[in-house]
Amino acid sequence: MKIFLRLTSVTVVLLASLLLAVPNAAADSSRAAAKGDYGQRVIVSETRNLDPTGQRVVVRGRQFNPRVGVYVALCVKPNEGDAPSPCGGGVNLDASSQSSAWVSSNPPPYARNLATPFKKKGRFKVTLYVSSRIGDVDCRRIQCAIAVRADHTRSQDRSHDVIVPVDFH
Repeated sequence: MKIFLRLTSVTVVLLASLLLAVPNAAADSSRAAAKGDYGQRVIVSETRNLDPTGQRVVVRGRQFNPRVGVYVALCVKPNEGDAPSPCGGGVNLDASSQSSAWVSSNPPPYARNLATPFKKKGRFKVTLYVSSRIGDVDCRRIQCAIAVRADHTRSQDRSHDVIVPVDFH
């Protein structure tokens, strides 16, 4: 009987510890999301206290118009109505940069193997490698964001922009 009571007590303590730990883990998460003009949604896996020397973040999008290609990158946070710029990785026309991604289901003929196509319902998932520097810009001093914007085929169209602010420690 004493062994059973000890095991039960240990089990209760372990379960209580797990239950208390789960909310704290959720509170420490720096995942953030934002919505665009057409209901498109962007979720970024990490947004606070990013490593200034560089780290990977996962960017997920949904409900995007698959007929409109988009770029995903770390950029200086734009003023309302302005294009995100400058951006890390630049226009990634040769898919060589891990700092930006091009998502398009109908890219120009020269880019058929460069762009990541949208999945069903305008979804995408890309991984970016971001650091606090965009050229001469230091994102520890200037507000930066993970930006999703229309690609170069509609570069002036701000209606596809979705901005998720980030910060570096």
